[in-house]
Amino acid sequence: YLQKVVNGSLELPAYDLNPDGTIKIYYSEVFCRVEDCSRAQHHYSATNNLVLHIKSHEGIHLQEGQKGGRIAQKVVDAAVKWYKGLMLGAEAEVPSAIGSRSEAEDGASERPPLPMKKNGGVHVTDMRKQVVLMGHKIPCSACGNRNNCCKDMESCEYFHLFQHDMD
Repeated sequence: YLQKVVNGSLELPAYDLNPDGTIKIYYSEVFCRVEDCSRAQHHYSATNNLVLHIKSHEGIHLQEGQKGGRIAQKVVDAAVKWYKGLMLGAEAEVPSAIGSRSEAEDGASERPPLPMKKNGGVHVTDMRKQVVLMGHKIPCSACGNRNNCCKDMESCEYFHLFQHDMD
């Protein structure tokens, strides 16, 4: 999600609207999804900074946020579901009216690129994160334990979820 938005390979969907007409910002969200925003690919360091930016847009109304303390599990669950939908190219389920078009509208449903390090090796940590966002559990049945999963292209079941040079 983070890399794809910055490099322009993932267009974010429109904001979900609450019944009161306010937009919903998901837990840990760090990119602006207001339509035609010049800073749409800017990675804000925290959701609070994103909220401050969004308040600068005219005509956009935000829901009241949590004022502190531990985040509710249902909020985390909703965010995970939304991020999974992004990575699978699916639109959010709530009707939207504000924002940019999504990958689903473009018909893009191909596999994401295999996360790579600058040295050309597989970025195992990022791969595991994306696998979890896709709805799978670490480790896969072939790898057996978490420390070995997503390391060996020959044995790990999750490499087929990504586009890579071996395709």
